[in-house]
Amino acid sequence: MKQARTIGRRGRPSREGEREITLAILDAALQLFLTNGYGATSMKRIGEEAGVAPNTLYARFPEKATLFRAIVEWKTAVWKVTNPPRYAKPGSPISEVIEVAMNAMFEAMDREDVSAMGRLLAQETERFPELAQIYSETAARVGQEGLIESMRASSDCGLSEKELSDLANTMMECASGHMNRRMFNGNSGQESHRRAAKRIAKLLSYGAAQR
Repeated sequence: MKQARTIGRRGRPSREGEREITLAILDAALQLFLTNGYGATSMKRIGEEAGVAPNTLYARFPEKATLFRAIVEWKTAVWKVTNPPRYAKPGSPISEVIEVAMNAMFEAMDREDVSAMGRLLAQETERFPELAQIYSETAARVGQEGLIESMRASSDCGLSEKELSDLANTMMECASGHMNRRMFNGNSGQESHRRAAKRIAKLLSYGAAQR
C-alpha cells in the first residue's frame, strides 16, 4: 500500500504538482476498476492506491461516478493523440467514407486499453447504467461528431442531420457487433476487419441511397 501524501503540511502544490496528483488518482482508479470492477472498488481503496489523503481525493472527485467521467475524458484525450481518427478525403463517395471509418473503428477497438474499457462497461452497466451513459456522452460522442462531419463532406451525401446521426449510430453498433462476433468465433487479423468494413459500407451506403 502506498503511503498517503500529507499535502497540507507542505503547502499548496504547484500546478504541475496538482496535475500529477490528479493523474495518480485517475490511473489508480482505472487499474482498480479494471482489476476488481467498478462496484467492488471503494473510494478509500483508490485513495490508498494513489497515495493521497481522503480530503485530497474527495476535493477533486466527490463520488465514484465523477471519477469515472474524468477517467473517460482523460483516456479519450489520450486516444485522440495515440490513435487519431482516420477519415476519407472530403468529396469521397459515402461508401468509401463509411469503409474507411469502419476500418478505423475496428483498429481502435482492437487496442488493449480500449477493449479493456469495453469489458469494464459490459460487466458493470447492468448494475451501474450511468457508466454507459457517461461513456456515450464523452468518448462515443467525440467519435460520432467527427464521423458525421466526414459523411457530410462526402460527394453524394443527401442525408438530413437526423439521418446522418442515425447512420453514425448504426455504424458504431455494427462495429461493436463485429468485434463481439470476432471474439466468439475466433476470426482475427486485419483481413477480417477489411472484409467486414467493405460489407458494412456496401449495405449502409445502399440503404442511404434508397432512403
